Amino acid sequence: MTEGIHPLTPAAIVTSSSEEKLEKARKLGADHTINYKTTSDWDQKVLELTNGEGVDIILETGGAETLQKSFECVTFGGMISCIGYLSGKEDSADKRPNVNVLALKRNVTLKGILNGPKDRFEEMLEIYKAKQIHPVIDKVFDFDQAKDALQYLASGAHFGKVVVKIA
Repeated sequence: MTEGIHPLTPAAIVTSSSEEKLEKARKLGADHTINYKTTSDWDQKVLELTNGEGVDIILETGGAETLQKSFECVTFGGMISCIGYLSGKEDSADKRPNVNVLALKRNVTLKGILNGPKDRFEEMLEIYKAKQIHPVIDKVFDFDQAKDALQYLASGAHFGKVVVKIA
C-alpha cells in the first residue's frame, strides 16, 4: 500500500507518459508522479495517494479523453482547470461523459483558462521578480528558428517553456 498524503499537507501529484519528464518533476519537488501510460487507472492511484479524498485542484491538460478521470479524482468542492487538450478536443460518442452529472456528483468547479490581458501578464512578471520565481525553460530558439520552435512545441517533447528570442 502506498503511503497517502495527509489531507492538510499541500502536495503535488504530476502525471505524464514520459519517465524522463516525471524524473524532472520529482527533481523540481513533485511529491508523487504517475505514468498514465503504465497506470491507465491513474485516477484511482490519485485517490489511493489521497486516502480516498481526491485532490483540490487539477490542471487538466488531457482534454476529451482524460476529463472524466479528472472528475473521478477531484475532491468534493474541488476545481478542475482546463488548460489544454492533448488527447483531442472531442471525445468519441460512446465515451462521452455527462459533464453536468460529473460536476454535480462532487460539487466541482470546471474552469477554462486562456491567456489573459497584457496588464495581468505584466503583473505576473512583477510577482515573479519580487518572489524570485524562475519558470523552467526547456529550450531557447533564435528568431530565425521560430518554425523549429513551433515544431518542437507541437511534438510535446518539451518540459517547461519553449522560448523564441527576439533581438
